[in-house]
Amino acid sequence: MQPIATPATLNTDDLKAMVYGACFLASGGGGPISMALDFLQRMSGTVSLLPVTQLERDKTALMVVDLGSPDAAAEGHGFTAPVNAFKSLSAYLKEKEQKTIAYLLPGEIGAVNTLIPFYIASMMDGKIAVIDADPSGRADPRLTETLLAATDAPSCPAMIASDTQTGAGLRCDWTAEPFASTLFLDLSAAELEEKARETVSQPEYHQVGGMACYPLDTNFLQSPAAKNSLVYNSVGRALIIGRQILSSSSVPALSMLLDLLHIHNYIFTEGKISKIINRTHGGFDVGKIIFSAPAGDYWVYYKNESLLAWDVKQGRPHAIAPDCINIMLAAADGTTPAGTPLSTADIREGQSCTLWGTACPEAIRITPVISQFMDDLNDILSAFPEDHVAVSAYIPIEDLNLTLCTTEQAEK
Repeated sequence: MQPIATPATLNTDDLKAMVYGACFLASGGGGPISMALDFLQRMSGTVSLLPVTQLERDKTALMVVDLGSPDAAAEGHGFTAPVNAFKSLSAYLKEKEQKTIAYLLPGEIGAVNTLIPFYIASMMDGKIAVIDADPSGRADPRLTETLLAATDAPSCPAMIASDTQTGAGLRCDWTAEPFASTLFLDLSAAELEEKARETVSQPEYHQVGGMACYPLDTNFLQSPAAKNSLVYNSVGRALIIGRQILSSSSVPALSMLLDLLHIHNYIFTEGKISKIINRTHGGFDVGKIIFSAPAGDYWVYYKNESLLAWDVKQGRPHAIAPDCINIMLAAADGTTPAGTPLSTADIREGQSCTLWGTACPEAIRITPVISQFMDDLNDILSAFPEDHVAVSAYIPIEDLNLTLCTTEQAEK
């Protein structure tokens, strides 16, 4: 199985497959798959997907995402916010810097945030294409966990916008439409992250906002300096995996495909979600998922994204972020078929699920990114002192699971 040949033109069937694959690879974040499918129903036509090598010179790319609480997004917030952020920042860049956006970059791999650039591009009559890359290769809780942040790429000018609303007091300097928005200039990724979370916590945002940021010159994207700033072909990889998921709910078949794509993967357990302990705070969903299985329980700790899979019986981790924790339905749940990947916003108590672990892209196994994920993980664990769970350092998933094996290894 070879990666998708790019450039490519994706239709809505392709995009549906991409959504499923991106949700699987996201480690629980990147937006609920239910919301992504709602976005998809509003789309028609085709959108171009281009590798970095095919970009025109002297053009500008922009990253656009939904950010905030996945649970709030699942309640229906955030559908117009990213479009508003894109339109507002595009207007600002055209007026102030004479730049016109030619390309969109996914902010992460996840059901919603990988689809949003395609959603916006579909409204632009072919004038904008999506780049087959992202700065994470998975979903991440904060901007500071991306490769763009790790390599100090400029994140601003940036724009945060709310959903389109009616009512007094909502205005934007760059469009006449009624939504709240804030422009940020000359902030680092860490500063922008802090300001963005403060902004979406305001009442008019309902814990979700659209963010447009990282106006990137294509000359930079094609330069040697950008090689450490992006995970290449990540969207195409999600498309391949999603096609497999939609064609079959077979766990061994998906594991074999992951092996062929050189993604180390491990099936931890199949069991029921017996309890979800969750709270929304400061634009994040933070909590613990308890998987109950005959062989013993697993605890999955998350901050929007799943960051730790803990084997309760053995008293040790099986996956630590930035490696990924993947949840898939093992048995149909109402209208949701078996084999559907789930984000932390899609899970429900009582669901029968398969719990996986997959290796993150090698590009993000660098000290600045790992350190940021460890800070998030320690924040979560400190909220559950009664669990007596502690992780002092990142250990690659391959080393944590030497006694487990992938399909490919088993056949050898």
